[in-house]
Amino acid sequence: MNTTSTMNTKSLNFYEPYEIDGQKYITMAKKDDLGAYEPGLTQEAFTARDKSDYADITQKLEKYGVCVIPNFIDPSKCDEILEEIDPHFYRYSSWQGSPFPKETTVVTRSVLHSPIILKDVVSNGLFCDMASHFLDEQNYFMTGNVIRKCSSGIQLNSGIVYKVGAGAANQGYHREDHIHHTIHQACERFQYGKETLFGVGVAFTDMNKLNGATRVIVGSHLWGPHDSCGNFDKRLEFHVEAAKGDAVLFLGSLYHAASANQTLKDRIAGYFFMSQGYLKQEENLHFGTDLEFFKDMSLNNLQLLGLRTGEPYCGHIDYKSPGHLANPELFENENETENGYYGETIKVTYNDK
Repeated sequence: MNTTSTMNTKSLNFYEPYEIDGQKYITMAKKDDLGAYEPGLTQEAFTARDKSDYADITQKLEKYGVCVIPNFIDPSKCDEILEEIDPHFYRYSSWQGSPFPKETTVVTRSVLHSPIILKDVVSNGLFCDMASHFLDEQNYFMTGNVIRKCSSGIQLNSGIVYKVGAGAANQGYHREDHIHHTIHQACERFQYGKETLFGVGVAFTDMNKLNGATRVIVGSHLWGPHDSCGNFDKRLEFHVEAAKGDAVLFLGSLYHAASANQTLKDRIAGYFFMSQGYLKQEENLHFGTDLEFFKDMSLNNLQLLGLRTGEPYCGHIDYKSPGHLANPELFENENETENGYYGETIKVTYNDK
């Protein structure tokens, strides 16, 4: 049965790939109206003057998609966090640029390794309040002859600490919310109800342009689904300068990336994202269930029960499918850490119009 024409997609119908020598390509039109640069724009424009001024922070996030928070946590807490998580840094030998440079090591599920991360970062009042502001949702649902009002709050989606080593190259720009297959349409001003992720990046060491600071494209949260990161006003690109303990709040729709580390020291920062509480299975089939229960299941059944990652890497445990814990032999031919977690890589070319 040919289902290509009826495939569920939010974006595959935008372009028709073509193939040259076994490599697929998509041609896109370069755009020259991606964002409006404000003369004299500096990082100060999207830096909070007072971290208790929620109105100011909200306004900056709506306008720029990002807001820097000085003194988010005490620098001494950063030292304690690094001590807690230091034994848990790892990398896979297959990481040679995708998803991370070979010089980068990570601590996944960091909240399970550091009580301070849970208490002072993930449970931080400012982070939770801002995440709730942008992600909390309430809706009416018809049930019989009455209407039910239901609310959905926030939940931690991920909390990963990255140690960017000397010589690490630039990471490519991306939107964090692509893990949930979120496709945004271009808009002139921020619209509520479109976001699925809200993040905070915390500098556990000083972060600057030379040592691999996160770089952002301010205003890119308003871009359409495939507006080119290769053709925008470079004055909208900022390497976020942050002292140890500073943080940057940003929307899941903001284009961002880690930068090259041109120094001899590691740059360490943690990135934590909240998502909407309903982005999970209705029934929790895993908590309280003995791992042995899943051991003899087929790969198909493990997937049906939610124990296989959804591309690109939604639902992973240490960047592997959860089913690895039950039966790693089933995944020997999957090569998840070697395939870059993506089903297919298509190169982009640009025309002049």
